[in-house]
Amino acid sequence: MNFDTRLTCPKCGCSSAMRAFQNEEVQELMKLAGRFGRNLNWLIEYIHCFQTDHDKPLKPSRVKILLEEILEMIDRKGFVYDRQEHAVRPDALFQAIRVVAGYNKTGFKNHNYLKKTAININLKLISDEEKGQREREEEAMRRTEDPQEGLRRIREIRESL
Repeated sequence: MNFDTRLTCPKCGCSSAMRAFQNEEVQELMKLAGRFGRNLNWLIEYIHCFQTDHDKPLKPSRVKILLEEILEMIDRKGFVYDRQEHAVRPDALFQAIRVVAGYNKTGFKNHNYLKKTAININLKLISDEEKGQREREEEAMRRTEDPQEGLRRIREIRESL
């Protein structure tokens, strides 16, 4: 990570190098945030849901804990919700983060709403994949049917014309 990158404060507009943030906690946050790649913007919006008020920012220590919890869910490819272990794919989790962040709510105490949303999205993705797989299997079965039966159907169609 390039610590000479200039950052601009969204509140006051002040610009300074990243290394000006001497707080190790903030630097560690930046390193953690880098692990989320292109999903970082939605993740930041999701983290804002944990603010008690839109004007009151979270402490870096709280943000660090939240990021680590989300990384754990992604690395484990699942989490515990309602005392049950749920296997949830990372792409479903990131879609859930986008959905929850889009609601622009505040005051979250934990990730339960995200987890519930991720479970539902994961089930829908699995259902869609299974449906697609069944359709591909049916198409393959149609293609591999008896050639004589295929010829008979073609003849029937020609005769009906």
